[in-house]
Amino acid sequence: MKPFERVTIKQIAKEAGTSIGTVDRALSNRPGINPATKARVLQVAQELGYTPNRMASALSRKKVLRIGVVSAKNPADFYSYIDQGITQAETELRDYGVVIERLYSPLLAPDEQRELLENLDYTKYDGLVINAGGEPSVPYINKFVAEGVPVATFNSDSPGSDRLFFVGSNSRQSGRLGGEMMGKLLGGKGKVAIIGNYLNTTTFVDRFGGFCEVIQREYPEISIYPCAECYSNPARAYSIMAGLLKEDLHINGFFSTGYSATVGAVEAIKEAGRRNVTVIGYDLSESIMQALKDGWCTSALYQDPFQQSYQALRLMVRHLIEGWVPPSKTLFVEAQVVFRYNMDSYTKEHLQENPFRY
Repeated sequence: MKPFERVTIKQIAKEAGTSIGTVDRALSNRPGINPATKARVLQVAQELGYTPNRMASALSRKKVLRIGVVSAKNPADFYSYIDQGITQAETELRDYGVVIERLYSPLLAPDEQRELLENLDYTKYDGLVINAGGEPSVPYINKFVAEGVPVATFNSDSPGSDRLFFVGSNSRQSGRLGGEMMGKLLGGKGKVAIIGNYLNTTTFVDRFGGFCEVIQREYPEISIYPCAECYSNPARAYSIMAGLLKEDLHINGFFSTGYSATVGAVEAIKEAGRRNVTVIGYDLSESIMQALKDGWCTSALYQDPFQQSYQALRLMVRHLIEGWVPPSKTLFVEAQVVFRYNMDSYTKEHLQENPFRY
């Protein structure tokens, strides 16, 4: 059953093997019902996810809940997964009077997002879900929260802010995972180039730090080139990587901290014909999947952007309707290691399917 699919008293009665009236008495805590039957009804209601006092009231109330989603448009191949998650949440939440409004900046670049946040009429929204641009977003998030508009972040975070929670990958951990994979694949020796997206965004800095932490501690014979910044521009990543490959023919490893850097660097490695370079990047698109198939990309760390936007919206609505508060302010979507022969499990078409829907 979908997270926000309606559960009716009739469904509970059928599952519990009793009448609708009996279910109503059990849920309303009224007398005239056998204790064992009541316990059974309440157990079934819990298993089905029935929340009569809160979600049912949401269905009957007239007030519309308006959620603003602040995100970026580019790179389009990556953000199409995030948009798919937003669309799925929008479909499921519509019956609960939830209206989702998408607010885009061209890129996640802090300056571009700052302009959007400065001009945002936050008073229109009951909640905001933001693909945050790191530390520069903190004062705006704090302002919205102080004015009574709760904020959740997803995909990239502003951990020093007053946001309610963050949904995304554990960046430090995935960076460490990348470092462990690189060290083992290179046999503990070599030269690794790193290109990042933004050096002032926590997500990318943590990935870089986690990667270097493992390499320096466990693979001291691997040297690391200083991290360059591509500002989510694949063309810039291409130019940086092409220059590094010409400058040093002994580079045999590449790690990126984000999608754009992966796309651009892979093109440079492919153009140079350097199949001896082990490439570990982030996320999936048609171009990265083709690079995996053709052997130009060794592995991609997939952070499931669909789930990040979908869950952030779903949980924000739970907070607004039910008063739900997360058990932790960081809700992690585990990074998945994708190789050539398991990448079909992570395509958009696969994500839309549920093999257990019988």
